[in-house]
Amino acid sequence: MSGKIVLDTNCLLMAISSRSRYYPVWQSFLQGEYTLCVTTDILEEYEEVLARNINQCVA
Repeated sequence: MSGKIVLDTNCLLMAISSRSRYYPVWQSFLQGEYTLCVTTDILEEYEEVLARNINQCVA
């Protein structure tokens, strides 16, 4: 049985970096150990923040 988690946008950004100490959380999610619980508002925030961060990296 998998657990359920809600990741704040900042936590998500930190967890997806392989250099982050929170990376194991991301890996556990990818391996199906957790179900990511989100709302439409959370998804929109993820999209906004990720787009902003990607644009900063490209610039």
